[in-house]
Amino acid sequence: MNPEVNNIDVSVIVPVGRDNIDRCLDSLSAQSISHDRYEVILISNQPTIIHVDCNLTCLTISATDPSAKRNAGVKAARGKILAFIDDDAWAREDWLENGLEFMEKHSEAGGVGGPRLLPPDSGFREKASDVIAHSKFFGNGHVNWPEMELRDKVPHGIINTCNCFIRKDVFDSVGGFNETLALGGEDTEFFFRASHQNHYSFAYTWKLVVYHPPRRIGWGLFKQRYINRIQNGRMLWVHPSIYLSRVTFSVGVFGITAFLIASAIWPIVFPIGMGVYFLLALTETIPYAFYDWRFLFVLPPIFFIHHSVYYFAIMKGFFSIIYDYDGIRKLRESTKRT
Repeated sequence: MNPEVNNIDVSVIVPVGRDNIDRCLDSLSAQSISHDRYEVILISNQPTIIHVDCNLTCLTISATDPSAKRNAGVKAARGKILAFIDDDAWAREDWLENGLEFMEKHSEAGGVGGPRLLPPDSGFREKASDVIAHSKFFGNGHVNWPEMELRDKVPHGIINTCNCFIRKDVFDSVGGFNETLALGGEDTEFFFRASHQNHYSFAYTWKLVVYHPPRRIGWGLFKQRYINRIQNGRMLWVHPSIYLSRVTFSVGVFGITAFLIASAIWPIVFPIGMGVYFLLALTETIPYAFYDWRFLFVLPPIFFIHHSVYYFAIMKGFFSIIYDYDGIRKLRESTKRT
């Protein structure tokens, strides 16, 4: 190819941290648009040699966190549109076609995201994890989000880096992903800066379909969530409005805190509150029990464990300013990007 000619419309950025990424690459090779219109950039901290039927670039960097890998991939990208997907996810064959069509139709959009759907062959533990992650009782509920119009301020957490398109000039002007946030939350922080500080509009559409297997319900999932929520608590000292602007977050944190204080003063409050909680959890569970009766017994306690993990991790992160002030200060400085 003549190096002076660039026919690439979109660059697909894939941070690699797993040995088996065949399903992801197979889905990218099977996209409905012509192969000469897109490129796939794999970024790993170990040498990667893979042959697929599309324009492929393999980069090796020393960093292990996904944000650094994505930033490195963007620097090498030739497309004006960036498409992000995780190495354990796979895209429907019209993913790139629909993404490009949306971005061409909505020139005012800085980017667009789509759903991360549960793979059809998922087991019970994956299904339980997906229910928890998407349940309105847990605070997200985005599995039921309708088609969204362009917004000046994207609702935080809607767009995930396992399924999104961003204009390259927008990405560069915002400053890319914050590599200091290696523990998670760099995508939420990026879209916060892009929409609130740089005033770009973002959208959400169900036409962008990516299948992304969730972690199974178990110790590994709880450990991951605990580590990530600690970062959320630390970020309250940096960008408090990222989380406090979400009603469910504020109600959860302040509500649980008030409940624990009231229980310490009036012990009778604790059993009454727990009774109400599990009644609500059971009510949320019943619709899922029609699909699998095991949910009736599994989901209520899992809801409780998740809420507990989130709350205590956020509190640990928030109060880390007492013993790690320098760390919070560096985190603040790292978010002052242009």
